[in-house]
Amino acid sequence: MKKISISLFLCLVASLTHAQENTKNYQDAFKLIEVWLDTQKDFENIPSITAVVVKDQKTLWSGAFGKSDLEQQNKAGLSTICSICSMTKSFTAVAIMKLVDKRKLNLDDLVKDILPFYKVKQKFPEGGAVSVRSLLSHSSGLPSNTGHPYFTGPNFLFPSKKEFRSILKNMETESEVGTNVKYSNVGYALLGEIIEQVSGMPYETYLMNEVISPLKMTSTYMEMKTDDHRRAVGYTAINRDGTREPIIKGGYEFKAMKPAMGLWTSIDDLAKYASWQFRLRDASTAEILKPSTIRSMHSLEITGKGYENAWGLGFTVSKGSNGDDWVMHGGTCPGFVSMLQLNATTKMGYAIMINANRSSTFKYLNGIRQILSKVQPIKKKTNTPKVHLDDYTGFYNMNPWNSSVYISTWGEGLVVLQLPENRPKYGMRFFKHIKGDTFRHIKENGELGDEYIFERDEDGKVYRYVEKGNYKNKMNK
Repeated sequence: MKKISISLFLCLVASLTHAQENTKNYQDAFKLIEVWLDTQKDFENIPSITAVVVKDQKTLWSGAFGKSDLEQQNKAGLSTICSICSMTKSFTAVAIMKLVDKRKLNLDDLVKDILPFYKVKQKFPEGGAVSVRSLLSHSSGLPSNTGHPYFTGPNFLFPSKKEFRSILKNMETESEVGTNVKYSNVGYALLGEIIEQVSGMPYETYLMNEVISPLKMTSTYMEMKTDDHRRAVGYTAINRDGTREPIIKGGYEFKAMKPAMGLWTSIDDLAKYASWQFRLRDASTAEILKPSTIRSMHSLEITGKGYENAWGLGFTVSKGSNGDDWVMHGGTCPGFVSMLQLNATTKMGYAIMINANRSSTFKYLNGIRQILSKVQPIKKKTNTPKVHLDDYTGFYNMNPWNSSVYISTWGEGLVVLQLPENRPKYGMRFFKHIKGDTFRHIKENGELGDEYIFERDEDGKVYRYVEKGNYKNKMNK
């Protein structure tokens, strides 16, 4: 009887949480997110940012900011295509697991038994030979890279398949199999070779036919298409003078390393990829993979030592501070960074793509989540302001002490966000309408604090506010 009662309680809590999520109005939060991302982009001289927020099967919000090509002044859009670099590995892992589902491959099959050209020296034989499972979880002990100069500009020379296979005979493992995480592009290039060997077709053909096309990811392809007007140009890290330089416009070819980093896609297609995973986790029938297979990919396989992440099969996995299960993969290669974060518990997904190096995808996705975390379930209106809140919205000059603040609507009141701000939850202050053009700060304990009094010009438009005797003037962006 106690077990039944506990089960009913957990179901009630889950239902309540789900109901609260469905009764939240994110409109004000997404407006603030757009202002924040656009402003941060300018302060960090980032060419463009595209991002999306998904709730299970629904795209709650998506946005595009900046230019996908600075020289041509092409505006970034939701269809802009960027390299997602190492996020490709998660797609390669899906392709491998499809072969496993079809019983054409076993996770514990040894690489040396599948690929006749695999001649890597097993320096630590006590851990056993390198398996498919160890490649997927980055626990094979293989080197991170081949030794070819593919991360050196301006040409970024990736090895051909022949060069890749040739280098294997001079390679040796660097740790015992299954004992630690060592992120390996070599390992995922080998998984691409395994897909070809087992399926009997080129890696790219198998991936497109068996994974990308069924997901209806129509803006996703392998390698750079220089004639695609939607394609973004990648840019370097920021220079000392604040500028960024374009990566070679003719592009570069990943060649043998395609299974580790070769895909290009749009933010809309990443939303499809996220929703598919949420959908499949709870499904009763297969869709590309078996439901149990995607759940196993999202489950802990190995925890790395030191700074290394914990990995499932093709994804990093972690527990949030509240116990939520997170599944992630990011990507960094010449000119582009990207990140996909899935909360498997709440079925909230977040993705971002930036066409410039040394841009923090974690910072931006964390900032998006921080702003969304301030949204409360919708309540019955108790104190509808007798003013138009939109009258007060806009940028206000804070110089010389800070650049600016942005004031936006937030439910029945206002929110003030300091800009720029790397962690927006610390730069947000909420205000309650008192009377006329007067608002007061709502402290964390609910008490009312400082007073903001807005002033209007002779045309009735708000042009500044006063706080503790100091004036902040409204400004253009």
